[in-house]
Amino acid sequence: MTATTVDAGVLMFARFAYPPNALGLCGPADSAALLQRGSTGQDERGLRHQSRGFEGAWPYLQLIAAANGIEDPLNLRVVEAYWIGNELLHRVPIAMLGNSLDQRFRHRAALQWQALTETLEVGARPHHNFHVFSVYPWVGLLSRGPAEEPLRVLDQCRIRWG
Repeated sequence: MTATTVDAGVLMFARFAYPPNALGLCGPADSAALLQRGSTGQDERGLRHQSRGFEGAWPYLQLIAAANGIEDPLNLRVVEAYWIGNELLHRVPIAMLGNSLDQRFRHRAALQWQALTETLEVGARPHHNFHVFSVYPWVGLLSRGPAEEPLRVLDQCRIRWG
């Protein structure tokens, strides 16, 4: 790796994270910097720093990495597991995922906490779509305002082929 070449996992994270970030749905405010760094494949240090600002994604990356004995949360296989899915997701113990969710979301989910924990019983995995379709609705974000806005956000955040 040269000084100007960014690790493939770091680039993959930036490229998947940019679209919802540009819409203001997640991550740090400077989506233009994320686009610049991600599209040029330069400034790995800046991309790594910016990646930590994704409060939804970063803890899942850390969880997947820890459960698989991988030091770097931006390892290509870890990032791929979070955004697309791979075998690393199946190596994350449900108890580990449950503890992570409990620490981050129980206080927000309040009465909906039981519904969120039921997803663990049916095989939840620390994947981006799990966060969008299971966590997001149960932490109270869908109950605010007209239904059209949260549904638009869900649609814009889901990972799909392009």
